[in-house]
Amino acid sequence: MKTFYKLGFIALILSFAACTDVVELEVPQTAPEIVITGQLSNTDSCYVRISTTAPYFSDEETTKISGARVSIWQGSTEVALLTESSLTAGYYSSDFKGSIGNLYHIEVLVEGNFPEKTLGTWVSVFDTLRDCPVVDSIRQATLSRSTTPQAFEEGEYALMYFGDIPNVRNYYRLKRTLNDSVFAKEIIVFDDEGVDGIYFGSGIFPPISIYGPFEEDEMEIELDTLVVRLESISRDFGDFLDLVNSQTQVGSPFDAPPALVVGNIHRKGDAEDYAFGYFNVVGSNTNGLRYKP
Repeated sequence: MKTFYKLGFIALILSFAACTDVVELEVPQTAPEIVITGQLSNTDSCYVRISTTAPYFSDEETTKISGARVSIWQGSTEVALLTESSLTAGYYSSDFKGSIGNLYHIEVLVEGNFPEKTLGTWVSVFDTLRDCPVVDSIRQATLSRSTTPQAFEEGEYALMYFGDIPNVRNYYRLKRTLNDSVFAKEIIVFDDEGVDGIYFGSGIFPPISIYGPFEEDEMEIELDTLVVRLESISRDFGDFLDLVNSQTQVGSPFDAPPALVVGNIHRKGDAEDYAFGYFNVVGSNTNGLRYKP
């Protein structure tokens, strides 16, 4: 009899489990809007990418905007006209590099057979190209829980030595590349609050551990090469990256609530009509390390 009751109870649960309804979400469809991203630095060629937004459930590539006029302005003077790639639609670049201390912004003119909301002239907010500390060296060291700096897993690590620029609030972004592959999904942003003017790698302030542990080398396998790029960014761009990070790192009960991610680009003459994306102006320095087992 007990077995009968147990089987009956299980059957009842399964019957409820089988009673499911398919819920179709109706997501409002909005007209495509413009997306503009790009960067100007003192060390690399500048670039701008222009595309449109796409419906939420779309699995197609977004529309790339070709034939736009894209220019760099230093103060009130146009200093560079970007050229569109013949291989990649919507990608514009120039060999122009900025100078430390100057103000820059972009202007993008979109005409032709594109969605109505993307047409017109778009501008970014003026931003200063900030000086960036020199990354003096990237060194390899064996770290463990008893070393300074510490490491939970003992092994070979890459350490970055650099000094913060004193007497000014600095915001930094760190980019890492291992064997020519960028850590595409990571966003590392930090500032110098409480450590103004400090040199990391001397006295009580150890160098910063930026990668490790390296995997043990195996015969006939090429050794790892790590390249680190330090960028001096604006506080606004740092806040933008933090918001992007909070909206893309999802999958736990502690995820940030959905938020509108707005950058620094808007329609010329109307700051309330914004584009998606960000044009960032950065000072940068690069250094690297080849792993030695």
